[in-house]
Amino acid sequence: MSFAREVKKELLNIENQTCCSHAEFAGIIHSLAEVGITFGGMSITLKSPINSIIRHILPYMKHNHQIEGELSYRVENGLKQQKYYYLRYDKIDSSIVDFYHLLPLDSYQITDELFNNECCKSAFVRGCFIAKGSINDPNKSNYHLEIIFKKIETASVVLNILKDNDIYASITNKKNQYLLYIKKSEEISKFLAFIGASEAVFEFENSRILRDYYNNVNRTINCDIANGNRSMQYCNKQKEAIEFLEKHGIVQKLSNRLQDAISLRKEYPDSSLSELSELSSNVLGKEMSKSGISHCMREIMKVYEYYLEKGSKNDKKDN
Repeated sequence: MSFAREVKKELLNIENQTCCSHAEFAGIIHSLAEVGITFGGMSITLKSPINSIIRHILPYMKHNHQIEGELSYRVENGLKQQKYYYLRYDKIDSSIVDFYHLLPLDSYQITDELFNNECCKSAFVRGCFIAKGSINDPNKSNYHLEIIFKKIETASVVLNILKDNDIYASITNKKNQYLLYIKKSEEISKFLAFIGASEAVFEFENSRILRDYYNNVNRTINCDIANGNRSMQYCNKQKEAIEFLEKHGIVQKLSNRLQDAISLRKEYPDSSLSELSELSSNVLGKEMSKSGISHCMREIMKVYEYYLEKGSKNDKKDN
């Protein structure tokens, strides 16, 4: 089972107060239902790939609106075959359509009585997520949570509810629908807590901590490797310079301090500057600081480059 379905399974098992139950189902039905008009009157059809969501609606509609629905399913062909479950209500009263704001030009407003209680705001958002929400598995991919809305007004209501609770999301237009999405892991965790998915919060946070830990370890290892490669290249250039200076009898002309640095590098050809500083007393009988060795090596490289360029010019003159 995907992480998104596990979250929805947890949400469907939450026991609501009466007011919150109405708000949650308002979010679900408003998000899923499509209105149809036939010779027999108005109908609504709810469609979902998750059977438990459709079956969750049945007893609520029977108890609160005294109507029976017809269940069915269909396998739809696309890029991949997907089974969808349908719940259809025929000859329904227009008051039900109005109650759930199902007509195209009708939508929820934040001032509606449904949102008088803070707990009901959370329940409505929960219903919207159950119906049309998704969340990436935190172990496998980038952090991403989204809810699809048919109406910008409903998306804006949810956006404002989240903002009032310090949860920051964004809305974008996608194929004549509106996508409310969150990409920051901290905001996703707060969202899950807000809609009551406490078990999902623990699982998400645990995955996030482990993922961030391993990412930091990998970054550290990569940095160490990169630094090691750079240090090795630097050491090789210094050894090349020292061999050149020795070959041409230039080392004896350098200051005692530069000669000490050369002795250190020859004794420990692959050591870092920090390691050379720690080992300096073994070779020289005195300690050289890391910054002092670094300064000496820069001076040695300048001398090397000077004589290298001078030799190149003399070769050109001879030619």
